[in-house]
Amino acid sequence: MAKRLILIGGMPGSGKTHIGKELARRIGLFVDKDTMSRFFTEEMLQLLGSHVDDRESETYLAHVRSVEYETMIKHALENIEIGHSVICSAPFISEFNDENWLKNTSFDAELLDAEIVTIWIHVDFPTARQRIIARGASRDTWKLANWETYISKLPDTAPLNAGAIVIDNSGSPETPLHEQIEAVGAQLLGEN
Repeated sequence: MAKRLILIGGMPGSGKTHIGKELARRIGLFVDKDTMSRFFTEEMLQLLGSHVDDRESETYLAHVRSVEYETMIKHALENIEIGHSVICSAPFISEFNDENWLKNTSFDAELLDAEIVTIWIHVDFPTARQRIIARGASRDTWKLANWETYISKLPDTAPLNAGAIVIDNSGSPETPLHEQIEAVGAQLLGEN
């Protein structure tokens, strides 16, 4: 199998982590942005005078968010360099809509003889809200308290620039989730 940098994006509550881990069981290493960056993100936010759970303010967006993504991608590329395919899970909402970011990330992967694959996890907003409530993460407090404002900024379809494989993890998908994951896994392994 060729080395791949597989980017799994979608809004919070879409199931990126679950789906990424399921694919990683067959394909490669798994890196979750929140797991990788949580502790340094909280420290940076405090040092910048913000709250540890701030993920929506201008402070976070201007000074912290890009560091999270850059750290995750550099970690993934380091593992690709030594022969692993890597699955990265993060919202990637801005990144999948940024043609330059996609080109630059693809270029970095190609330098390591790896291809980039984008996967978008679609979820309807009511299902996402239920999942966010169920996970009980304090970083979601603002999202839930300002739900209509929050979702007004989010795409409800896959970003067009990314050419992403779409997995539907809504409340009642047309094809069961496990079948979709199996099909994408087979596609990535060249079993189709």
